[in-house]
Amino acid sequence: MESSRTIKSFQSAIVKIAAGKLGRPLTEKEQQFISGRQGFIALEAIHDAISAYPYADVERYLNSE
Repeated sequence: MESSRTIKSFQSAIVKIAAGKLGRPLTEKEQQFISGRQGFIALEAIHDAISAYPYADVERYLNSE
């Protein structure tokens, strides 16, 4: 079972990468997209996508729900 501390740390790292790529703080909706995921596989997928996508695609992805 994944520890809540590890999950929160991973989510924070993803938020930091996304904010750096976008050059601004994330909106509440964008943060919820990340914090709403609790499993490592989902978080790894978000991390990989955000790391690979260009700016416009990151913004679109985080607002896709």
